[in-house]
Amino acid sequence: MTAGIVGNAADPEPATDRLRRRPVAKHLGNLMPRPESLDLFLARRGIGTWSEVRRLIQRMRVRVGGVVCKHYHRMLQADESVAVDGIVVTDGPDASSLLCHKPAGVACSHAPEDAPLIYDLVPAEWRHPNLQTAGRLDRDTTGLIVLTIDGRWLQRLVAPEHTRWKRYRIAYTGTLIDDAMARVAAGLPISGEERFCLPARLTLDPPAVDGLRQATLEICEGRHHQVKRMIDALGGRVVRLHRDRIGGLDLPGDLACGRFRPVGAEERAALALDS
Repeated sequence: MTAGIVGNAADPEPATDRLRRRPVAKHLGNLMPRPESLDLFLARRGIGTWSEVRRLIQRMRVRVGGVVCKHYHRMLQADESVAVDGIVVTDGPDASSLLCHKPAGVACSHAPEDAPLIYDLVPAEWRHPNLQTAGRLDRDTTGLIVLTIDGRWLQRLVAPEHTRWKRYRIAYTGTLIDDAMARVAAGLPISGEERFCLPARLTLDPPAVDGLRQATLEICEGRHHQVKRMIDALGGRVVRLHRDRIGGLDLPGDLACGRFRPVGAEERAALALDS
């Protein structure tokens, strides 16, 4: 998503010129289901940030079906066209939400002092000022993470009332206590927390080729450094951590480490984003 289509004092290029130069999408299919709001349609097509596209609408520069529309929350139907300054904004692949196979060494942060950042890895055609990660993975943790500009989806992915199990593959040193699986299933106390963790699922796996012990942990909440703290409480220390599942969605086998792609319809269903 290429943002910044809206002209301003620092960038006097008219919105119409920038719309004409907007690159053709490289990926086909995966259209956003309708109805969807007018501001989301414009934002996800790279016309500008949420505030910029809403200003365009309020200044009566946007038409829906040939009629000026001043309401940014107007819900678009399947057969309605949208134009900005007389230029039709063609629909295309929905890149408002992305899957990422996060590599180690990058932070899920917008703060420059935390660089390198996961947002620096997003391909130019999918970048957007409003793009946010749904939750965070630690800098040294790899695996599946979702990024989106859609606040509703973000809320559904991270809000406690929308329970989604997340699966982590762990390599650790030390020896876990004998009843580790039972303690995790009952709700584990961890250092610095008055509340016990919610019941979770721990499986002890065969050792890795480098000799490290391995385990799989599935949790349905997201406290700070929770997986590492749970393994600490059980007598181990996490050396490698990888998330390969969120809700009903497995990390796609063809999504290489460090790569992104738009969330497809089947993946959206697996994440229950439209429910």
